[in-house]
Amino acid sequence: MSDEKPFEQQMQQQLKAGNEPAWRRYALLTIGKPLPGALLRYELITGLLCNFPGMLGYWLRQKLYRYILGSSGKSFIIGRNVTIRGGMKIEIGSHVSIDDNVVIDARGEKGSIKIASGTLISRNTILRARNASITVGEGSDIGANCILATDSRLEVGKDVLIAAYSYLCAGGNHAYDRIDIPIIRQGFVSKGGVVVEDDVWIGSHTMIMDGVRIGKGSIIGTHSMVNKDLPEGSIAFGQPATRQGSRTTYPDGKNND
Repeated sequence: MSDEKPFEQQMQQQLKAGNEPAWRRYALLTIGKPLPGALLRYELITGLLCNFPGMLGYWLRQKLYRYILGSSGKSFIIGRNVTIRGGMKIEIGSHVSIDDNVVIDARGEKGSIKIASGTLISRNTILRARNASITVGEGSDIGANCILATDSRLEVGKDVLIAAYSYLCAGGNHAYDRIDIPIIRQGFVSKGGVVVEDDVWIGSHTMIMDGVRIGKGSIIGTHSMVNKDLPEGSIAFGQPATRQGSRTTYPDGKNND
């Protein structure tokens, strides 16, 4: 995976569009398109229901939030104070549970987020796709206070466990080659994003760097930093993470059986 061309931060591009009316810029950041009717619907639904308490609040959000999303399945749960941006580009499957204070942000013309059925997203977690795509496979569990962010692509497979405080950084590293302008104005450089294949367990406080693929069935130890690909069934940990064994072989070479 490789894409070394710098690109400007999406929010900065929109904020600099001084010829655009304020409501259009706000609509692009919140619903993804400058449509007055859709923006009014978004404001009414989120304004009334975002913090509505109790079982009635859960029920109302389940019934009405589907009108601010691109698509949604049956029986999904959305907690209190969940922020949805670019909702027309967000797809949520059936039996998805999104806990309190989660941010789901699909920004830019090419931004999209797809959360498959049976997925759990715990509180305070952020999913942010800036002019890029995030997909989360069926039955995956994303812990509290995680960040899944991309400017290219981020793919999480089926039945993946991501423990609390983990950061999947799929693109968006600042370019810094020039010294005549500030780093913040040089845009971003992407190595192609992050792919986490099915049945992976990522320990807490772990960082997965841009350009990495983690093979199916792998385990990443807590407080690790993964900056290179790991083959299927790996057991890895450390900063940077190194492969210490596999799901079939212990580090000393003995078979698990």
